[in-house]
Amino acid sequence: MFDLKKLIEKEKFVLYVVTDDKFLPQSAGRKDISKIKEIVRRCKDGGVKILQYRAKKLDMFIQLKQAEEMKYECEKEGIFFFVNDRADLAYIIGENKIHIGQEDIPPEKLKEKFNDFIIGLSTHNIRQVKDAMEKKHLLNYISFGPIFKTKTKENPYPTTGIENLKRAIKLSDLPVVAIGGINYDNIDKVVKASARAVAVISYILENPKEIEKRSQKLIKKALENMS
Repeated sequence: MFDLKKLIEKEKFVLYVVTDDKFLPQSAGRKDISKIKEIVRRCKDGGVKILQYRAKKLDMFIQLKQAEEMKYECEKEGIFFFVNDRADLAYIIGENKIHIGQEDIPPEKLKEKFNDFIIGLSTHNIRQVKDAMEKKHLLNYISFGPIFKTKTKENPYPTTGIENLKRAIKLSDLPVVAIGGINYDNIDKVVKASARAVAVISYILENPKEIEKRSQKLIKKALENMS
């Protein structure tokens, strides 16, 4: 059973990696599926505890095959696996952990159809954090960001900054996953703001051969900067 609060208590700091189309193989062929396996293995070796499959532009058939493989490999490697946005995809591959955004099917509607779903919700400002707390009984955690400028998402929300991250953590009764432009150079600021779970995309995945090294470096620096 996934419980982010307990995972943070156990690990002290949790690294959560989110995929993106530009860092994923562009097909579901045998060679490219092997790259999915490699991503999971390298994440595991680097100390990543949660991996989210997010692919906005790939064909649905490719998403299905890649998500199936990533789910299988995550279960084998002991990494928690989430599907981004797509309740239909999660249902088809037999996954009950899903991360949704502000423009996706709301958590109350998901729970009506999928009562066992474990749900994370993206928030991008303090108002959304307060709104999320009104439905906290439906959620397992919230993410908050982008903390820093990021090029991963098209039409991103304005950056929140460190001070708003502090406010979000104080306001939230749920675990908060900081996200957006986080890398080795600024992870110290994030953890000093009391974030104990951090989602990273580009810094970890942009160089597949360095996934383990970068993950380990990020975790080490995070732990060293906790107060």
